[in-house]
Amino acid sequence: MSSTLYVNNLIEKTSANGVHIPGHIIQVQKATVNSRTTFTSTAYTTTPLALNFTPKFANSMLHVMCTGTLAYVASLATTGAIFRRVIGGTTSYSPLGDTGHGNINSPDGATMAMYGGGTGVNSNNQAPFTMEWFDDTHNTTNQIAYTVMVANNGNGSHTTAFGGLGDSNLYNIVSTLSVWEIAQ
Repeated sequence: MSSTLYVNNLIEKTSANGVHIPGHIIQVQKATVNSRTTFTSTAYTTTPLALNFTPKFANSMLHVMCTGTLAYVASLATTGAIFRRVIGGTTSYSPLGDTGHGNINSPDGATMAMYGGGTGVNSNNQAPFTMEWFDDTHNTTNQIAYTVMVANNGNGSHTTAFGGLGDSNLYNIVSTLSVWEIAQ
């Protein structure tokens, strides 16, 4: 026997945080940037792509996602990207941080959110990328600041870029950062 429920209008019960149904999306926010950021640093550097997000529930899964491009010009150049998270002044990084194996100078490909490598020839390579983090360790309903950070391997004095070509203002790409709160 099956039952069917038809609803024309659903009004949530009075709650400061809204309806809580495990597995459902509670809220979504996004930020976009339509310009490039060039960098030469081997240390992770912030990009203008950032978003402040306030979860409604401390135990929610936060799906953090970035789409954009990384560009490198010099021979054997490499670039990497990670997320930085700041909660109440405490900083953490995804997936395993910005040092050790997460360092652009000694990457292992598995601990960095994104990694792009050059071809051995001086060229202007621009590669699209998507990185995501399922942040289930925030444990707060306070504001969280997410920022996309980038670095290069310091091969010579080359310039790399986030959101456009490394040696030209042409072909800037829209980069997006989004956070989806999912009820648990």
